Amino acid sequence: MKQLILALLILFTFSAHAAFDSKESVYADLLNSNNLQNVKLGAKALHHDLPDNVELWDLAAFTIWSMNSNGDRSNAEFDDTISWLAKAIGESQRGRYQTLLNEQLKLAQSSKVRRYFKGAIKELNNTEELQFDATNYTAQVALSDPKHIRATAENFKRIKVGDTLEVVLSLLGQPNGVGQYIRSYRRPFIGRQTFQNLRLSYINFGSMELRYEKTHWLVDLKSKQTDADISAVSADFRDLLSRLVSNDVTQIRSAAREAIKLPLTDQATLDHIAQYIWDSQDTQNDQFADSLAWLCKVLSNSKNGRYKEILATLAQKPIHKKITRYAANSAKNLPISAEHFTPAINTKTAETPEENTSL
Repeated sequence: MKQLILALLILFTFSAHAAFDSKESVYADLLNSNNLQNVKLGAKALHHDLPDNVELWDLAAFTIWSMNSNGDRSNAEFDDTISWLAKAIGESQRGRYQTLLNEQLKLAQSSKVRRYFKGAIKELNNTEELQFDATNYTAQVALSDPKHIRATAENFKRIKVGDTLEVVLSLLGQPNGVGQYIRSYRRPFIGRQTFQNLRLSYINFGSMELRYEKTHWLVDLKSKQTDADISAVSADFRDLLSRLVSNDVTQIRSAAREAIKLPLTDQATLDHIAQYIWDSQDTQNDQFADSLAWLCKVLSNSKNGRYKEILATLAQKPIHKKITRYAANSAKNLPISAEHFTPAINTKTAETPEENTSL
């Protein structure tokens, strides 16, 4: 998968956004992700919208070629993702992908992938149009949307549940982070339901989830980031940090799992997490306390003894027992260090979390 990421970054780091309008750029970011779940959501977005911009379809076709050339076939998401890409391209009916899909069909190693590729090929129009050549593919550098909209706190507040993706982008501009967000709910008499939403993150403001309904992406949930300025943190971790220090407990837990899997070791990012736990320690909300416990695990997983003292201190405080228990266990797992994180004094109390549904 690393080779796929490198190939995509070489081609798109400079020029991908230049070729697309605001919404198409969101789709391009999904297709250009190193996470196959995000790529699959990008393919589903093309399936829903069937955009006119051929450059976006070229990117989808190139992604298929890249996955087959350098992708990790052992990834559990590989077959489903490449099948969705083929399905979407077939629905575009663009004959320029006939040669590519036929060539890639020969590389398919599962009956599912072969079935989707064959179905896609049947849907393509027969044409003498110049065929897409992934080996000579480069993104075109041409700004289709010259407007540079910057997000503001005022406009972020204006976003409400039910707003379309187009409204969000017109008010806030391009997001700092794009991805798939899997949210699970328990519903009476139905059981657990899982939804694959589109996530947009705006650094120093917050993030939102959008669900696709009929013909549009609609804002389903909006979460607010802590007031701390995280713009000095490495760009590699800002999006993740913004979700780790939000007021959405489900999002915090999901981001914490992501941070643990990395593992997250960037000290500037971890400092913000430690400060957030400290500022929020007095919560009596069970769900929020559970999320803070997950953040304690993120600090512990970093193996950085800088956070041993603050965790040990939290473990001795008369606060929610979930926080004290995980703080104590996390402190034990960290080595002794001469360097200690010292939290800043913050007189603000923690905000009540907006989402109280556990995963």
